[in-house]
Amino acid sequence: MLALIARLTVKEGNEKKFEETMKGVVPKVRQEPGNLAYTMCRIKDNPRIFVFYEEYRDDAAFSAHRKNLKELGVDLASMLDGPRCWSFSISLPVSYKKGHA
Repeated sequence: MLALIARLTVKEGNEKKFEETMKGVVPKVRQEPGNLAYTMCRIKDNPRIFVFYEEYRDDAAFSAHRKNLKELGVDLASMLDGPRCWSFSISLPVSYKKGHA
């Protein structure tokens, strides 16, 4: 499984437009084959910074997601201020029993 944390800084004045655009995109992304999680957050003390937590079954599912964003007509570049900051990781299996820390 591939996990991704994306940190995006939105141009000043585009915060609401970006949020509304992505509120429409998030449910569609969650329906993509191979998407396991897609969560949008905003930094509490800086409304220009959004963080996305994403999980995909594999690299192919992530590649399909990027293609799907283009097909949805999402133009992130026009709303962003500076480069996207992505951090990829691989999920490590951890077993636990419910009720135990």
